[in-house]
Amino acid sequence: MEVRLSKNQKVIVNHSRDIYLIMRQILRRENKIGRSQEHFWMVGLNQANKILYIELVALGSSNMANIKPREAFRMAIYKLAVRAIMVHNHPSGDVTPSEEDQDLTDHFIQAGKFLKVEVVDHLIISDEDYRSLADSGLFEKLQESKRWVLPYLLEKRARKEGKEEGMQIGERRGKKIGKEEGLKEKAVEMARVMKRDERTIEEIRKYTQLSIAEIKEL
Repeated sequence: MEVRLSKNQKVIVNHSRDIYLIMRQILRRENKIGRSQEHFWMVGLNQANKILYIELVALGSSNMANIKPREAFRMAIYKLAVRAIMVHNHPSGDVTPSEEDQDLTDHFIQAGKFLKVEVVDHLIISDEDYRSLADSGLFEKLQESKRWVLPYLLEKRARKEGKEEGMQIGERRGKKIGKEEGLKEKAVEMARVMKRDERTIEEIRKYTQLSIAEIKEL
């Protein structure tokens, strides 16, 4: 369900607190019974980080673990949002992210990559406080997680890394071969000069490291 926003609430987001202040207003619209339930919202942003919409995706603690990306990102696709912020409340007032909160964030980060909607933060709020996973540094760690990465993307990433490593090895080998060829050319040129000076084959072999057969062919 899309939340009706005033003009003052369609702001450009520069900090997590900008989102918190708006979401706290929305939460406070609820009566006491409503506030005792967990709400999960998605906030969509445009390229300039201006709020395009806020959608209430799920209501009730029993629904939190069952939120599906296709439900949460539906409005983002419809509204052409390029970024999204996850927000949900903890009625207890403790805004510490749970293991389930982190896992849901991890899942949505990967879903957003697939749908081309970048998830940039997850706020856990209460009536008096909030916690931003991006500000705390936890969000960055979740971005590195591979738990929810689709298998074919993992394979693609592995192939890419393998190809890049192969190119680096090939480049190093090419440099080594080029250096060896250059030294060989110098040795051959030195051998020709020494032959013209009527140096012995043994002398030429000693100073150029060429084989006797190679020297005789010059």
